[in-house]
Formats: sequence, structure tokens, C-alpha cells
Amino acid sequence: MWGMPVYFTHMPVYFNSHNVAVTAFPIVAGPSSPVQAVLVNRCRTPDTCNFVCDCWDCSDENQCGYQKDSEILGTPFTCDFEGGSCGWQDVSTSAYQWIPARASISTWGAEPPFDHTRGNDQGWYLITTKQRVKPSATARLRSPPHAGGGRHVRGPGLVSPVGASAGLNETHLPTLTVELTHGAGTVTLWRNPPSSVYPWRELVAYTGRIQGTFQITFSVTQAFSETVQLALDDVEFRNCGFSSSQPCGPDEVPCGQGGCVAGDRVCDGTQDCKDGADEDSCTAFHSCSFEAGWCGWADELKDFSWVRNASLQLAPHHARPTRDHSTNTQAGSFAFVNKGPLTLRGGKAWLVSPPLLANGTCRLVLYVHLFDSDTNSLNIYYRTAETAPRLVRSRSGDLGDFWFREKVDFPLAEAEEFQIIIEGVIGTGRKGNIAVDDLILSPGCVESNHSLPSPPEPTTPTPSPCSPDEFACDDKICIGAELACDFKPDCPDGADEQRCGATAFADGAGGWTDVSVGRLEWTVGGNGSRPDAAGSFLCLQQAPGQMLSLAKAATPVLGPSGLACTLEMDFTVGPQGLLLLAIADERLGTRREVWYELGAGSTARKQARVPLGARDRPFQLELLALDTLAGSPEALLAVRNVSFVNCDASTAQALPSALPCSFERDWCAWFTEQDDGFEWERRTSHGGDTDHTTGGGAFLSVDPLAPGPQGLSARLVSSPQVSNGTTCLSFWYRMQGPQIGTLNLKVKRLGADEQLLWTRRGGLRGRVAPGTLHPGPAAWPALPGEGFRVVFEALRDGFLGSMALDDIAVVPGACGAQKECSFEADDCGLVADERGNTWVRQDGAGGRGPPADHTLGTAAGHCMVVNTSSGALPAGQKASLLSQPFLPLRHTHCVTFWYHLSGSNPGSLRVHVKEGAAQRETLRIGPEPGEGWRHGRFEVEVQQDWQVLFVAESVGTSPSSSVALDDLLVKEGGCPMPGSCNFETGTCGWSQPHGDWYGWDWKEALTPTQSPSPKVDHTLGTNAGHYAYVDIAVLGEGRTEARLVSEPLPATSASCLHFYYCMNFLGQSCKWKPGGAVLCRTTDILLSQVFRARFRN
Repeated sequence: MWGMPVYFTHMPVYFNSHNVAVTAFPIVAGPSSPVQAVLVNRCRTPDTCNFVCDCWDCSDENQCGYQKDSEILGTPFTCDFEGGSCGWQDVSTSAYQWIPARASISTWGAEPPFDHTRGNDQGWYLITTKQRVKPSATARLRSPPHAGGGRHVRGPGLVSPVGASAGLNETHLPTLTVELTHGAGTVTLWRNPPSSVYPWRELVAYTGRIQGTFQITFSVTQAFSETVQLALDDVEFRNCGFSSSQPCGPDEVPCGQGGCVAGDRVCDGTQDCKDGADEDSCTAFHSCSFEAGWCGWADELKDFSWVRNASLQLAPHHARPTRDHSTNTQAGSFAFVNKGPLTLRGGKAWLVSPPLLANGTCRLVLYVHLFDSDTNSLNIYYRTAETAPRLVRSRSGDLGDFWFREKVDFPLAEAEEFQIIIEGVIGTGRKGNIAVDDLILSPGCVESNHSLPSPPEPTTPTPSPCSPDEFACDDKICIGAELACDFKPDCPDGADEQRCGATAFADGAGGWTDVSVGRLEWTVGGNGSRPDAAGSFLCLQQAPGQMLSLAKAATPVLGPSGLACTLEMDFTVGPQGLLLLAIADERLGTRREVWYELGAGSTARKQARVPLGARDRPFQLELLALDTLAGSPEALLAVRNVSFVNCDASTAQALPSALPCSFERDWCAWFTEQDDGFEWERRTSHGGDTDHTTGGGAFLSVDPLAPGPQGLSARLVSSPQVSNGTTCLSFWYRMQGPQIGTLNLKVKRLGADEQLLWTRRGGLRGRVAPGTLHPGPAAWPALPGEGFRVVFEALRDGFLGSMALDDIAVVPGACGAQKECSFEADDCGLVADERGNTWVRQDGAGGRGPPADHTLGTAAGHCMVVNTSSGALPAGQKASLLSQPFLPLRHTHCVTFWYHLSGSNPGSLRVHVKEGAAQRETLRIGPEPGEGWRHGRFEVEVQQDWQVLFVAESVGTSPSSSVALDDLLVKEGGCPMPGSCNFETGTCGWSQPHGDWYGWDWKEALTPTQSPSPKVDHTLGTNAGHYAYVDIAVLGEGRTEARLVSEPLPATSASCLHFYYCMNFLGQSCKWKPGGAVLCRTTDILLSQVFRARFRN
């Protein structure tokens, strides 16, 4: 069978502007990847790497560019690169090469932050190096030889996801090709994808039928000025072997070496039997491969002409076939429409058969290449001496860069003379390509000795009064083409919205176009036929294609759509059916499934309501389906009554407007952005995972390891709002897990870029208690009447854990002083003294202060810094930083912060508490040995509004010095001694150290976890108590440590660290036990105590 796909799952393109030299690569250079022991050909069969398991354990199909299966993905003949290269070899001739690499959050924005197999930072893939070579260079990755022994191998369809980092301009992409080498020839199977916002995209390539041994090569060519990397993961060879021996059905023909082939696929130009028996005895068929000429077919002059040629003789063109179908080589010939001088209006070309005589059933099989244009079409007519051309088959749209099989039966009377017309129609816009090959007429189509009299001329349609970039309304009024299918009528008669996908199918497909290339296709049914007798519907029927793929129907280009845009439809799936809805966005380079339904033994009619959300034009909807048609003329799977609800982007009348929401009944005025595949979901309370409103209600949640598409962010967007002035948004949030990502709150004003208002990191580094919902206020100044939207954004820069939101509320005016501040979004309302040198918020690249902040531990993190060097702050001068007023306190609270004094003599940092008119100093910090972030704390007991005042004072003797502040926190309860903590109100000075390991969680005993954990803490002895915890289920291959580190502790000659610990293995009960260690250090260097949890195989 021609055209089985090889799936290289997801090859991403990532932009990186650095020039880094990397060691040469025989697929062992680069990071040290895990190598798994692989058994190869244990039965010593000579038939290896032929996509058939000849050994009892299928070991003859290991190290073939794939392994016998991927244990993680559960797919056969796949290489996921987790245990090695599967036999792929780098054959590059320069320093620009393919190397193994492992995903890492630290390379966010430069290299893949997660692989495709696991969807986290534990997985492996192959990636090109960042090498620059003049004037250009090509990195080549080659498979082992496949098949052999002279067999005809059904071509692997290479399927692999391909992607580009967000915002990457297509002109910056290197040239990527997938090539097939067979004998002395090499042909291109697949060429560069467009840029994409997805980190991983799917690549699909079809090899065609091959006799003998072949190899696959990934080639990436980049110019010296380019620094883009491409990565490859999950190479899957799908449907590449021949079917095994089995009983044949009544309409099937047995093959000589086992297997069966459908009777109408014998002598059709595609070898389905392993021994080729289905294509051996075909002398009664009339076949034209265009290798020796036109075989009596002729071009009948129209707007354009049909031309016969071979890829080897033609100038390269991205839309033209790189090989023919007959020989699967560049030297093979085919016929294509020569478009000549390009015009916006397009035109048509006719290829006409010789006169024919019907002698029984007359059937035409042909192979078509219809690629890179949504407006092109291929139509097949027949005409007689008495009748004008009658249309019997039509295909349109971009159906892919490969040859697909078509079949036409002509409804002719016995001995009726006729001619076949193959019409290629070039539409408006992008011209693409139309080509045909292997025209095969059945024995019932007999060539006639008589010339066919001139038939009546077909009726010439009235020319459109509109230009190519306009849409013609039914009443001949012209509107802009971009106004068609934008979910609001622009034509007076509404014609621009009548064929856009919203339909009951009573008058046809309603704008849905079948673009299937496999053995099933969509068609309109009804009038009492199954399924159900009532109404019309879109259903499946048998199709002539050779691909083993889903049936697909697509809408025209749609958009823009509004926030509340929703598709509603009725459907039946049947006992064994599969129905999916996907969204394809050419501008973003994305395509993903947003809804699906599997057959579960029922034939009942159901209704689907699928949110589409706000989308820019152009995007298209796709219906994909799979079902068995055995024993019935139609499948039980069908779609009815498709409608678009609240999709007009020009009006917000249907949108709820109030931001406050408890999510108990619905989403209120909040909507998910649908473009990235990583989304917020509304959930109900379960176990210890509860909401904030009632403890048993609903809330919003996002899980970075949820199955499905792998995006970089999940965005929750409000409906458009109108400001009444400065506004405070309050909400409750939860972030739990040893490696959860970032939660951002942003505001987008009309006509302006998004502004970050608030941000938190998960884990102990972010000091957020898992299982507990925390208040998160944020405010922004706005002019009355100003339009804006609010955005909650969960970044997928962590993979273990979850985030939750609940009880969003709005309060007029400012929010008041923030009790927690990391300075990542802003200065949290702290006010610097404007006299002389002052405090500034800056990142590690600011040139003065610490090279990395405390929150993130990177140069990208922010903190507050004051320059205390002699040239900036003379001796005795002070720089103050004052918080906003806090409300009076009923109980003692602890104020903690991290500070950094740099330079030989940076001066001092004093901390004051202002209560009413009174002010008292609570803490004085002077120079300390060594530089680094240190933990400060003090207790407050106040009866009135109060503020914290930080004062940096210079001694005026250091040429380069500074004082920095980060991670302010006000929490209830007293302050523990340095290094001491009962974990009831927080983690004290203990945190996750920066580095490539997991952190410990701070959890309430009541909160459920993946593995067993203590049901009560040691401090309180109840399930309301808290403790530090690490789930060893997350430790294993790749990361084997989770670390919990204290703040720097003062030097000591002898101190005792006392703690309680609980270790639970294999479900055994966990009891708290005392532990301890003696800390001895006689120098003046500060101590830092680390707890490590290790996993060992």
C-alpha cells in the first residue's frame, strides 16, 4: 500500500541567540543520556527491520530507527530516545550536528523546556547544536537500513511533531527536510513547516511503496547568521508492515503470502499484497503512468494547460511533487497544471481521455496531488455526444504533500460512447499545485475507434462582478473577503454566513468540505436512511483513499470570534465510533483537538457544547471521525444541527460582565484562551482538594501533567471591563507540588501591552502551602471609563503539582499593604525616599547589587537595591524604603525578609516599625563575613495601623557596595530562632535551594498526596498540623534528590540540630521518630544545614 505514514512525533524549532561550541556527535556526545539494555534479534532471523515481528519477543525490530515499542507511549515501532538513539546515527560533516539532549526548565525560551514523550523535564530527545559554520552547514541524522531481500515495503509514514518557539519569524527558520534514500536515489518526503506557537508540532511524511532497502534522513541546513535549533522526539513508523494471515471476507481477494486485499483494490497501481500478487495480472486494465507519453489523453485548451514532466527536470518548487507515484522517484513522470503567468482570478485546465465505450462497469482509478491551496480543486466529468459534461467526483482544498488514491464509477448505459474529463481548477489566492499520475481504466472502459461528435457546450456561468479579494453576495453586492464567515451578516441577504459550518444539512454540507484521503469520507445523508430517520446529517461512507487515516471535514476560514464563542451540535457515535473536533490556525501554526467522544455501545443521540473562545482570523474547524462500516451502508456515527453561539466578536452584549465569581455554578465572566492546549478546568471538591467558598464546592484548577496537548501556559481571561478608577482584585489561590510553576496576574488595557500585577512561584521557594488556599490581592490604577481585561496565567515551568483559583472579588480603591512580596511584578507599594540616592527595583543585570535575586535565584529575578558606595551615598547619609500601612494586629506577627550586603564595607541596614506617630527600631544589621542572601526576622505587636521602614546607611568608604532586599513576608505567630521551625505557619528560613533538584513540600496532614504520608503532624498531633514533606514517588530516573536547606546559620563551636522525621515505605504505617546531629564549626563562616531525600534503584 502506497503512503503509510512514518510518524516522527514532534520536531520543535527553538530560537537561541548564543554561539556555543559543542563536541562532535556520533550520537553519544552531549549530555549523558540513560542507556537501556536492548536485546536485538534473539532468534537470529535474517529478516530484521522490516516492520514485522519475526522473533517471539520482536527483538528483530529493535535498533531499527525504532524499538519494538515505546513503553511510555504504548506505541509499536517507535523511538522515544529515552534509552538511547534506537540506531539513528549523525552523519554530519561539520560541527553542526545532532546530539542527545534532555529537557530542562532552566532553558525556558531557548531549548525545549519539556520533551514530547513524558511532557516534563525528565525526558530526552535529539537536537541540533548551536554551532555557526560559514557560509552554511547541514546536520544530518540517518536511520539504519529498513527492509531488504528485494521485498516491496509499504512506505513508512513518518510522523513526528514539529514546532517553533512563539514569535519566531519564518524567515529565521533553517531548512528542514526529511529524505528517503533508496538505491542510488534520494527523494524529499517532507519540507519545512511554518512557524508555530506550539513547542512541539507533528510532522507526517509518506514514503510510498519501496522495493529493497531504504533509509530515512533528517537534514537541517542553516546559514551562518541563524542560531535556531530543531529538536526531534518520538519517531514512529506507523502502518508500515504488511497485514498478517487471516481469513478473507466475501469481497476480499487472498494474497499469495498471507493477508487479504479488497476486490476493488486489485490492479489499482498500489501494491497491497506482500508478494505483489494483487498487481501482477492486470493486462486487461488500461494504465497510463505518463512515463512514455500521454497514452491517448490530451490537453484541451482552457485557461491553463496540463504538462507532463518529472521532478528531476523541473525547477524546485515547494508545492510541486518531489517524486511521481508510479516509480516513487524524481525521474518518474506525472501530469500537472501549468499555471503560467499568475493571476489573482485563477482558471482551469482540462485533460481529456480518448473516446471510450462502456462495456460493463467502467471505473477510473487515479492518484492525485492537491497541495498548498485551499481554493484549488480537481473535478472529474464524463461527456457523451448528447450531453454536456456531468460532474461525478470533486475534491478541493489542501489535501497534503503526497499522492492519494481516487476512484470514480461512471453511470453509463451498455455500449455508450463517452469521454472522461479531468479538470484542474486554480482558485484565487495562493496557487499551490494540482497533479495526477497512474490513470487506470478498468476492463469495462474500452477504447473506441470512433471520434466522439462535438457535445453540447456546457453552460457558461455568469462572471462574478466582484474582484478576487471580495466575496459576492447572492444579490451581487460585493464585500471584503475577510468579512465572510466572521459570525455576523455583512451581506444584505446574509449569504456571507450561510456556508460557514452552521447548518442543519438540509441543503447540503453547509460549508463543510470533505478533505479525507483515507478509506472513509464525510457525506450528507438523510431522507430516512440510517442513522435515525428524521432530518439530514453529516455521516461517513466508504472512500477510495489508500491511507489508514481518520475521515476529515473542514469549514471555510473563520473569524474573528468572541470570548464566549461556542459550537453546539447534536451527534451520534455508535458502539465503536470516534468523533473529534479540532481547531487549525494557520497564522499560529497550530492544530489541536478540543473535544472528542468515543463509542460506548450506545446509539443514543447526544449534544456537545464546545467552547471555542476568542480567536483571530484565520482559523478553521475540523471534524474527524473513525468507524466501522462492516455490514451496513452507512456508519452509525453522524453529526446534526451545528450552530455557533455568541461568536460575533464585534459585540459583547451576550457576555457576563461581573468579575466576582465563586465558580459554584459556572465560569461567570471568565473564559479560557484556547490556543495553547494547557488549560484551566472547573472542578468540584474531592478529598482534601477542596474549594475556598464552602469546602465542598467548585473551583478552577490546572495540572501541568494532565493528558492532552502540551502548551506553555494556561490563560484565564475576563470579559471586557470598564474601569471606575483604581480597583483591587482579591482572590484565593493554591499552588502545591514539589515542582509546580508560576502563577501570574496581568491586566491588559485597551490598546496597550499586558502589565504584570502579581506573581508567585510554587514550592517552598515560593512559600505557598499546598492544600491551603491563600489570599492574593492586586490593584492597578486606571482612569474612569478605561477599557481593560484581567488575565490569570499559569506557566508550565514546573511539572509536578497543581494550581487552583477560587472566590475572585473586586473592591474599589487600593488593596492596602501586601503581606507577601517578591518584587517580581512591581515594588508592592513600597515607597523610596526621593532625596539623593534611593532604592530601585532591578534584576541581576542592573549592574549594582547581587547578580541573582533570592526568589528565582537567577539574573532575571528582581529585588530592591540601593547603591551605598562612597560616590553614590556619602558617609552618614541614609536611603529609606517605607511600606504601605498595615491594619492593626490582634496577635503577634512575624516579619521576615531576605537581605544581601555586598562590597567591602556596605554600611548598615536598620529596620523600624512605625505605629501611628511613634517609630521604634526593631533590627540593626551590619557587615557580615562573606556575601550572600541572609534571612532577617522580627516580631511585631501593634494596636494601630503600622508600617515597616527599611533604612540603609552608608559609611562612605567603599568604592563599590550595595544593600538589597527580597521576599518580604508578614505572617501570624512569633518568629522562631534561626534554623528552628515547627512548620505550623510556614517554612521559617527553610527553603528549596537553587539547582537542578526537587524541593520539599510544606503540607497540611489532611492534604492527600500521590504516596502515603503522615496522617497527623508531630507538633499538634492532628491532621490540621503541618510538616515538610517529599513524595519519593517523584524521585527516580534523572533526579534522585529533593533538598531542604536552612538559612545561613551563625558560626558555632558545638550545637545540636534536633528534628522529628517519618519515613513511609511500601505502605507501612509511619511514626514520627526523633533525629539529631551535632553541628561543629569554629570559623566565622556561616553554616547552612541541608536535608536530602535520595532515591536509589
